[in-house]
Amino acid sequence: MTCDVCGHEMRREPVPESRMRWEPSLRERWFCGWCYAWTDLGHHPYEVSRPQYEPMSRRWERAEGPELPEAVAHAYGHFGTTLCGIAHDGLTATPYWWMPEAPHACQACKETATVIDRRWPEEMRDGGRINPAPPPGSQWPPF
Repeated sequence: MTCDVCGHEMRREPVPESRMRWEPSLRERWFCGWCYAWTDLGHHPYEVSRPQYEPMSRRWERAEGPELPEAVAHAYGHFGTTLCGIAHDGLTATPYWWMPEAPHACQACKETATVIDRRWPEEMRDGGRINPAPPPGSQWPPF
């Protein structure tokens, strides 16, 4: 699959199980390693979710893990790593936003987040990603 944001090839990710009955069930999840956009495909045709652009302060979760220093806030990237490249077993994303403007934010994570942010073309921001409407009777939310 090709990324609709930047045109690079996307990589298929393992699909998590739905935690709540009302959550849409996923058939496939695709991730772009260049601009970090993702696309979720449902079990019915045209059930597609393409999360929109978010600024850095609302795009990354804070990483946590037993080997991360408490004094520095790292951004969780994907696949068990921080944006600055730290990887180890037990590294996860928290439910809290990583704040790049905070004085204790990892500078290397901030630099990486800035590079990734610049890879989103202006026309793909502010609702620029297109999602087809879900089919009638679908349990997916309207896009």
